[in-house]
Amino acid sequence: MDAVSLPPTPQNITTVNQASELMLEQLELSPLSKCTYHYGLQALIRFLHIQAGDYDAADALLPFPLAKLNEETLAAFNVWLREAYPDGPVRPNSTNATRTSRTYLVAARRLMNWLDLRDLLPPGVTYERMVRRIDAGRGRRREGYKQRKVDPEVMRVLTHYLRQPLPPERGMQRLLLLRNRCLMALLYDTGMRISEALALTREDVLDGRAVRLRLVVTKNGKPRTVFLSDETRELISAYIREREDDQRAALFVSHRRGKGQAITPSHAWLIVKQAARSEGLYANTSPHSLRHRRAQDLLDEGMPLEWVAALLGHQHPDTTRVVYAWETDEERLADMVATYGRKPTQIDEDEKNGS
Repeated sequence: MDAVSLPPTPQNITTVNQASELMLEQLELSPLSKCTYHYGLQALIRFLHIQAGDYDAADALLPFPLAKLNEETLAAFNVWLREAYPDGPVRPNSTNATRTSRTYLVAARRLMNWLDLRDLLPPGVTYERMVRRIDAGRGRRREGYKQRKVDPEVMRVLTHYLRQPLPPERGMQRLLLLRNRCLMALLYDTGMRISEALALTREDVLDGRAVRLRLVVTKNGKPRTVFLSDETRELISAYIREREDDQRAALFVSHRRGKGQAITPSHAWLIVKQAARSEGLYANTSPHSLRHRRAQDLLDEGMPLEWVAALLGHQHPDTTRVVYAWETDEERLADMVATYGRKPTQIDEDEKNGS
């Protein structure tokens, strides 16, 4: 007689995956809300594996043990969500901004509360303490973000994929590498936010022939123009030549699960994290790091602050200065001090000579 697997119950649940499944069955929600919660809980599972350093498990959404949860889980997930799922308009000319990160956090909070009520959290961990950790970390997170340090070698995220040999045979692995090269180059070249890049279609870039792009799906809802270098356009063309969909398809699509669908910000975040981990970069390296690097490179080369702000889509140049230009300003200040200042030994020598 074949063994029959038992349906998950509070008594036999040991993983976040099982708990998510049972909670969704029990919640009285509309089908749309349940679908949203489902994706939010998948994002939680992906995050937990990433935090543990297991990127393959994150990609496959393998079971994550409840025993590894701790009181920092929700607070850390909250920070990760804000980076992996930035807010932005749902569609062109829409005034309703998406709140994906907030909705996914709500799903995670409901799951942790559900676990706590059934005594399924690890010993010493409570839902109340998890929530208090979120509140305690908000001020520090916002203050730290203003001048966030970006790994000076962040461009190795792009070169990591460029250095990998392209599989000779057409297929999934070849498509994945072509897509990852294209995405990394586009993020740096244009300084786009990840949400803006993932909203693009093949038609928007004319399969690599477009020299400039008019972005209409932006964070603040205001259209702006970005420009593509010849190298980035070649990478786009190489990727599109391998595809078998039409021009209305998203520019960056999945070639595994959900084949043909646009990849999510979380998936793009994972692509960057995998390269950063392989290259030994700072743990905070993300898709936004390439935008930061591009802004600082332009400022270092002398591009006026207000024009860098226009390229990035900042409404006020002060935002660009506070978030991106501070390192450039510090380098220039250090150069000025080195150029015009006198060393203590020089001062002593000048005084001896009566100068």
